Amino acid sequence: MTSSGPDASTPIGTPVHLDFRKYDGSEHWQEDYRLLGVDRDGVWLGMRAGTPFARPGMSTYARSDTVRLVRTDARWAACFNAPGGPSAHIYVDIVTPVQWRRTNEGFVGTLVDIDLDVVERFDGQLYIDDEDEFEEHTAAFGYPERLVADSRRAADEVYAAVQQRRPPFDGRGDRWLQRIGDREVPQE
Repeated sequence: MTSSGPDASTPIGTPVHLDFRKYDGSEHWQEDYRLLGVDRDGVWLGMRAGTPFARPGMSTYARSDTVRLVRTDARWAACFNAPGGPSAHIYVDIVTPVQWRRTNEGFVGTLVDIDLDVVERFDGQLYIDDEDEFEEHTAAFGYPERLVADSRRAADEVYAAVQQRRPPFDGRGDRWLQRIGDREVPQE
């Protein structure tokens, strides 16, 4: 895999598939997006309400428009959800840094989900979720000490950034949500 994913020259609407894995390499969430744009915050991806996505044993669909922000240098991948769908306005997966590869259709980004999630509900409640799963998988998968420390630090940093409304959690996700319906973003 390479580290060069979509950049500012990549056409808006380019398909991007996110391949989330667990630490043992097993498949986790499989999500399809369209490129909204690339800026200093990272790669902004859009998923329209009704788009199917799945993980082993579960298929579902996006109940609202969703924007996903992926940064090559970050240990997190953020979702910003429009009202009317899930109860989480902001949902941030703690992950390993994304590994990009180019395909004939667009890009695939592979990330390893490290269980911890930072969640802000539409009612303002903010918390770190799945700490029990993180503890279980630390033992079951044998997470290295550095991965454990880096993941906890990333969760704490994201929590503080969301709480303090620091970029990119300062309303930028909501502005990108508005672009999903723009005519310039081709839909399937």
